[in-house]
Amino acid sequence: MKKTLLSSMIIILMGLLGACSSNTSDKASLPEQSASENETATPVAIEVPDTLGKTYDAVEVMPEFPGGTKALLSFIAENLKYPQKAIDEQTEGRVIVQFVIDKTGKVSSPEVIRGVTSELDQAALDIVSALPDWKPGEQDGQKVNVKYTLPVVFKLK
Repeated sequence: MKKTLLSSMIIILMGLLGACSSNTSDKASLPEQSASENETATPVAIEVPDTLGKTYDAVEVMPEFPGGTKALLSFIAENLKYPQKAIDEQTEGRVIVQFVIDKTGKVSSPEVIRGVTSELDQAALDIVSALPDWKPGEQDGQKVNVKYTLPVVFKLK
């Protein structure tokens, strides 16, 4: 729908530019168009590639960890290293990490958006950086970069 709207806007702009240029040229040399010719014009959809590498917050098909959410939670539980200093100080909490799943499914640009302590924050960044490749997100049938937010919970037993 966005592409159709964009192409319609481009066609309108082209028509306006054509009208502006025809006002400055010799009107006698331009052929006249009837109203029916203008009404029968068919809009053309123009494919515009994602050349800017935009990162989406939400897309039609969100990225997926191999095996799904359950597998993601298992991976974190099995590989998360609780920092010794945090164990000694009985520190618990939830670190919120945001990262990008790129067009190829790789995890990039992890950052803590809500932390607990520097030790727990670093452990959360380490586990996110260790995640294997995901199935990338898609928008309009194209693989795209998508932001993903993940809470990493630290709880002592």
